[in-house]
Amino acid sequence: MSDGEWDTPEFNDETLPVLRPRSADRARRQEHGIDLAGATDVGCLRDHNEDTYLIADLGRWLDVLDSSLQVPKVQRRIPGPKGTLMMVADGMGGHGGGEVASAVAVDMIAQFALYAMPWVTQPDEDEEKELLEKLGEAMSRCQQRLETVAVRKRIDQLQPGTTLTVTYALWPKLYVTHAGDSRLYLFRDDELTQITTDHTVGQALRASGAIGNEPSRFDHILVNVVGGGGESVRAEAHSLRLQAGDRILICSDGLTGHVSDAGIAHELRTARTAAGACEALIEGAKAGGGSDNITVIVASF
Repeated sequence: MSDGEWDTPEFNDETLPVLRPRSADRARRQEHGIDLAGATDVGCLRDHNEDTYLIADLGRWLDVLDSSLQVPKVQRRIPGPKGTLMMVADGMGGHGGGEVASAVAVDMIAQFALYAMPWVTQPDEDEEKELLEKLGEAMSRCQQRLETVAVRKRIDQLQPGTTLTVTYALWPKLYVTHAGDSRLYLFRDDELTQITTDHTVGQALRASGAIGNEPSRFDHILVNVVGGGGESVRAEAHSLRLQAGDRILICSDGLTGHVSDAGIAHELRTARTAAGACEALIEGAKAGGGSDNITVIVASF
């Protein structure tokens, strides 16, 4: 990276040409009270994967637990994580565009979280506000970095862009920043709730009352993403208090395009492990057509 104090040998955008998404990846971790896993699949129709995900413990070093990118694992210097960072990005821009956009966004957030997020273990109200503001700032930094990388790689004419859904779990709170139509769900007490908003023309029309809740041809027209030719990105921010027994799901629209909320709830209810839920959800999306890349992260607290 070129931002001085954030420039480290572990993460910098010069490494992006050699970071290649794997076609499918599954991993499971069960410690610190969290059972979590991530997986990505190219789907049934696409010939390349433009999705990226990353799961990492965030301490004084970023300890990468699982990612669709070939990022190095970094050893922590302090005992135990201060929090767990989880993110999904769904790139757009065709060959050479979408893959770069999602990789740049994930890489940028990882660096920003490591070097610029406030270090608090039990944040008070003001510190929580600062943390959410920092996550929003990180989203804007992603926009700037993607524009720079696109020009350097001579793909700016493709207008590469990406959705980005980021969560930071610092028990018992979950902090969220989001842009696009990837989603964060909370499964609690046998009820599935979508936490993020789809930043699409279709959802905007529903919110205004112009159309009903039925699917619309406008649902795939994004109005807020990182990059994509837009001048800025508007970060949606949330915080919520977790409870023992909660499960969260972060996913790209390759899942939600083929698996209903009821189907998602069923898999989150019946899967014994986070890894099992990831596998079942991806297989369900592929059985439904698998028209897009499919990426999921499941965390059980």
